[in-house]
Amino acid sequence: MTVEHKRFTAPLWGTVVGAVLLASCSTPMTETVSESGEAPQAAQSELADLSNNVSAPADAAPPKAEPQLIKRANMTLRVEKVAPALKAVAKIVKTQQGDVVGLQDQVPPDESVRHQASMELRIPQTKLEATLEQLAQIGKVQNRSIEAEDVSTQLVDFQARLKNLRKSEEVVLKIMDRSGSVADVLKVSQELKTIRQQIEQIDAQVKRLQAQVAYSTVNLSLESAIATTPPQASLGERLQEAWSQSTHAVVNLTFGILGFLVWVVVFLPYILGLVLVQFVVKRLIQRRSNGTVTAANNESISG
Repeated sequence: MTVEHKRFTAPLWGTVVGAVLLASCSTPMTETVSESGEAPQAAQSELADLSNNVSAPADAAPPKAEPQLIKRANMTLRVEKVAPALKAVAKIVKTQQGDVVGLQDQVPPDESVRHQASMELRIPQTKLEATLEQLAQIGKVQNRSIEAEDVSTQLVDFQARLKNLRKSEEVVLKIMDRSGSVADVLKVSQELKTIRQQIEQIDAQVKRLQAQVAYSTVNLSLESAIATTPPQASLGERLQEAWSQSTHAVVNLTFGILGFLVWVVVFLPYILGLVLVQFVVKRLIQRRSNGTVTAANNESISG
């Protein structure tokens, strides 16, 4: 190793060691650096453990944060008619700067079945109570419930990890600016990629929790008060229906008779043939019977 390379590498790995000590949340460490190359090897070992150290939360207890609540509400309303109630709900949600994120309207197949519908609403948490009160005025409340989940501890932990990761990112970027060898640059670049992936994942989790805290979810169910009875038909409608049924019956009977006559005409030759055969056979039997009786009488007379 040349003298110039030694002069460049020693300050470089000294910076790496300092970065690792700054990124980790443990107590500072000191090491004796020799000119034989032991310092770069120790720095490489510390750099390999950088992702594990920066992803861990700080040793000190996090400060107590205000409650961060994710609220979910459920409400069932019985209304006179579902269709106007759906429009009223949409108007209330728009007034409260919320959104209708889901709708399922179960339209009944006929008027004798109860009409039901369900909606999923997204309401700013600061306006949740006011929205529920306005929704309750649309119909009669059958049930109402609110659930809350405190995620303040998770948010504090995620934010602490993000803070450590961003500090480590800054340090690694400075190390890359001073790296000399290709191997060192590749190792530091890989570590930077790992840190940024962790930052993106945790940042997405933080944003998701913050959005759930800022906006509450309301599951609203609507149902008609009573099953609608079908209207009674008037006298004229009943007479018209009876006339239609009677004419339909006459038409069916007429077609039935005509069909029967067609069958008779088709099978008439066969029927006549059978009748003729029966008649001939019957006549022959009668003649034989008459001949036998006559012969018997003649014999009795001659005797």
